[in-house]
Amino acid sequence: MWELLSSLTVYSTLVSSQRSGYGFTVSQYGMTSNDIGVTTRDDVQYLVNITLGGEDFTVILDTGSTDLWVAAQGRDVKLTNTTDLETSLVYGQGQVAGNIAFAELQVGEYVIPSQAFINATTVTNMPPGAQGILGMAFDNVQVAQTLQMAWGAEAADELGRAFITNVFAMNASAPNNFDVQLGRIDGPNDVSTGTFIISAHDAGYEDVTEAPKLPCVRPEHWSIVVDEMRINGEPFSFNKSSVSGVPQGKVIAILDTGFSLPPLPQAAVDAIYSKIPGAAFWTSPIINSWIIPCNSSTDLSFVFGGKEYPVHPLDLSLPQVFPILDNGAEKNVTVCVATYQYLNLDPTQFAGFDLILGDAFLRSVYASFDYGDYNPTNHTNGTPFVQMVSTVYPHSAMDEFKEGRAELLSALPPTIDPSVFVKAPLSPSVTGQGNATSTDSVDSGAVRGALAEDGDTGFSSTGGLGKYGVVALALLGTNLLVGVLIFAVTLTMCVRGVKGKSRELGSRYTPVRFKETVDNDPESGSLARYSDH
Repeated sequence: MWELLSSLTVYSTLVSSQRSGYGFTVSQYGMTSNDIGVTTRDDVQYLVNITLGGEDFTVILDTGSTDLWVAAQGRDVKLTNTTDLETSLVYGQGQVAGNIAFAELQVGEYVIPSQAFINATTVTNMPPGAQGILGMAFDNVQVAQTLQMAWGAEAADELGRAFITNVFAMNASAPNNFDVQLGRIDGPNDVSTGTFIISAHDAGYEDVTEAPKLPCVRPEHWSIVVDEMRINGEPFSFNKSSVSGVPQGKVIAILDTGFSLPPLPQAAVDAIYSKIPGAAFWTSPIINSWIIPCNSSTDLSFVFGGKEYPVHPLDLSLPQVFPILDNGAEKNVTVCVATYQYLNLDPTQFAGFDLILGDAFLRSVYASFDYGDYNPTNHTNGTPFVQMVSTVYPHSAMDEFKEGRAELLSALPPTIDPSVFVKAPLSPSVTGQGNATSTDSVDSGAVRGALAEDGDTGFSSTGGLGKYGVVALALLGTNLLVGVLIFAVTLTMCVRGVKGKSRELGSRYTPVRFKETVDNDPESGSLARYSDH
């Protein structure tokens, strides 16, 4: 009873303060100088700076989830209010838990006087380098659900809005979109700054409004229909979608800036990498993945709304340094790990999509995420949609790959042939297995695909990602020369899980019906291949 009375008292105080104190601050509305920016040091995490309750935090920009959380222990965050309502978030990797609290939030020039967030007291298996996550999806998830269960739907609508929904609620004249263009680092110690802009389009990309409108088909995520995936210009045949009503041959993809390595069905990943000369599959305690020669790539593209979007060849593999044992001595070597990985998320927590197109895809596009006609102040329904412009020039992409990859590799330890690497024992400092032997650290049947004999691909039924999408690469900075580029111990997998099959809070968004939008045929042969230059 005390908890209920306490919560009700906090709710009445919050409603009063929110109604009297809501405000919206933005300078030079509609100008590209409002670009908040999103940075990366490793092509793995994409970060934005926020100020919460007077304290500065660096958080992951995540289109795969909604809620804001920060790890604020030991920080003097000035709260506008707090609650005794505990909640938790489960991601593709890791989870966090804590009480719902409220504080002034500033993101760029945008100020929310009292933003709901999770004051995380328990943070489990989340990636290093960030102090929280800023979700940019839809309002029908954990904070709103928790507030509704405690205080009712009106409270959830008024107090549980995400940051981006609060921005639109406070300025009804602002266009309901935000745009993202992820940067790509050029070499060791580089910091790449991309675009994160609200209610406007960046200079030079105003024509994104002319791109096909790709409607969201699920209320939980920025999920759109994939017409086709093409490898070297040839279409790949997906199995029937796991989402009801999707036409044969088409699948549903989430666009997720918080997912570093895009997970696809196993057959699709194998089709991308198995034919690359010299590629080998690596089975190890660290990761199950294709390893390809660092100077090799392939031609990969996806078709949405009849338009083809190529993936830059630089984004098909990730240079990574590992220590191996060479005649008993530790030796650092560079290999290139496939960026597209096996999809192996728990279907009881992650449903409603067939694949996730994360950073290794999104670096190749300028994407505008538009909430459509949805108005959070009067509950006008609308169908959100995405528009994208390709940033890849097929005739020059392979030259850019060769130049950029050579520059990066010049600062790293020597490369090693994938067929040799997958058979080599890893250093015990990586495996944590003591004096690991070759059979301890690597599956003896790990050489597959283009290196397999007699046409036997030998594909495994086990995925490259763990049950919750954990992909652990070695963090070896203490063992390597100063300046060597290391790409993060645990790759960010920040799509939010959906517990159970029912939702506590009705969606405020109207998903598109498949029969209305996904029957258009993709264009064929309209895009130059990488080799056509």
